[in-house]
Amino acid sequence: MGHIIVGVDGSDHSVHALTWAATEARLRGVTLRAVTTFSVGFLSTGYEIALPDRGDLKAATQTMLDAALDTVRETGGLDGVDVESVVLEGHAGERLIALSDGAEMVIVGSRGRGGFVGALMGSVTTYVVNHASCPVVVVR
Repeated sequence: MGHIIVGVDGSDHSVHALTWAATEARLRGVTLRAVTTFSVGFLSTGYEIALPDRGDLKAATQTMLDAALDTVRETGGLDGVDVESVVLEGHAGERLIALSDGAEMVIVGSRGRGGFVGALMGSVTTYVVNHASCPVVVVR
C-alpha cells in the first residue's frame, strides 16, 4: 500500500497542508504519514551550557502533532484515512527528503513558523521542493 507524507509544524499553513493531504490520501486509498521534527539546541549563559532533555522535546513535539491531527479530525477531515504519526529528530527538510523516497507525494505548507513573514515559501518548503524524490504539493 502506498503512502503520502505531510510535514506538520503546527503553523496554520501546515494544518491546511494536513487537511489537503488527508483528502488526497482518502481519494487514493493510501496511508497518510504526518511527520514533524525537533532539534536539540543548547542554551548558554556564558558560564555554562544547558541541553534540553531529548525526551521532553520529543514529547512536546508529539503533543503539537497530536493537536494538529485533532484539529483536522474535529472537522471530519481524517475520516476514512489511515494515519501514521511520525516524530523525528533532525532538520525538517532533510527528514522529509529522506522519507520522500518511495512516497507517492510530499505535501507541505507554503510557510512554517520561520521569521520571514513576507516570504512566499519558507526555507523548509523550498528545500523539499528542490530535493524531494517524488512530486511535492505546496499548500497555502
